[in-house]
Amino acid sequence: MDIRNRKELKAFAVHRLEQAQQEKRIVLIYAGLVLGASLLVTLVNYLLGLQISQTGGLGNMGTRSFLSAMQTVLPILKSVVVMCLGLGFTAAMLRIARGQYASPRTLRLGFDRFWPLLRLSILKGLIYFGIALGSVYAATILYLLTPLSDSAMEILTPLVSETSILNSGIVLDDATYYQLLSAMTPMLVIFCLVYCMVIAPISYQYRMADYVLIDRPAIGALGALRESRKMMRSNRMNLFRLDLSLWRYYASVLGTTVVCYGDMILPSLGVTFPWSDTVSYFLFFLLSLALQLAIYYFLCNRVSVTYALAYDAVKPEEKKDNGVVLGSIFNM
Repeated sequence: MDIRNRKELKAFAVHRLEQAQQEKRIVLIYAGLVLGASLLVTLVNYLLGLQISQTGGLGNMGTRSFLSAMQTVLPILKSVVVMCLGLGFTAAMLRIARGQYASPRTLRLGFDRFWPLLRLSILKGLIYFGIALGSVYAATILYLLTPLSDSAMEILTPLVSETSILNSGIVLDDATYYQLLSAMTPMLVIFCLVYCMVIAPISYQYRMADYVLIDRPAIGALGALRESRKMMRSNRMNLFRLDLSLWRYYASVLGTTVVCYGDMILPSLGVTFPWSDTVSYFLFFLLSLALQLAIYYFLCNRVSVTYALAYDAVKPEEKKDNGVVLGSIFNM
């Protein structure tokens, strides 16, 4: 199998899915767990917000702090659970791509390998965060050293002069604040361009790290990143072309995201609803969940198996006695 032959990859993915025995069941269980977790956290956070708004007075400050902490912790816990389920789903699709047996129990793999997966996620997050900081610095320097910053300087110079005379902090009224934001828009554009130019090739280097962690858990997070970088050294553009060939899937995901924020997008376009903002929020949220379920059921499995085949296409050949062991059929 060649990663450059995108049609063959996608056709073979369909063939493998047709041969799989429990593929639809795996997808439905995975989608139900992920979407159910999102719905549960959203409902609980909404109820916590109502409770916080009804809890007043100094005597209830501790209760409000606890409820606010819960609102912060719950999305983090959901992200961790979804991360583990995602690795399990990837492992299931990888087994299907290889013609191996897979069952819903394969979804446990992310929890079984929680710590290596957590370290891998943290390392990738630190890498991307460092790139973001570097991009902010580069964008700021480029912005200040070019005429793009002239309009912002014209706004700030009088304020700084008045501040030095009055020995007080800079105070911006709403009109000045929005003018300054508008003047700094070029810096935001520069940041986005620099960040995308740097993050794109690096993110492609680490696209196979999860698969390496599935195949070789003993290698650890750093080893998975290193092996992924080796695999993708001459295949980044091939994987990018494969991404482009799957544009329908990514367009569907983007459309679902737009629907999720429909309660904010449509009013900004002048559309009003005959019900409250809360009802609008939950209506669009539930609609987006239904669309996500359809995407999982009809598209996500094909895309995941296609990427699994792409991983096997770029993975170095190994000796048969060192082959992949994802678990027996009784555990998977």
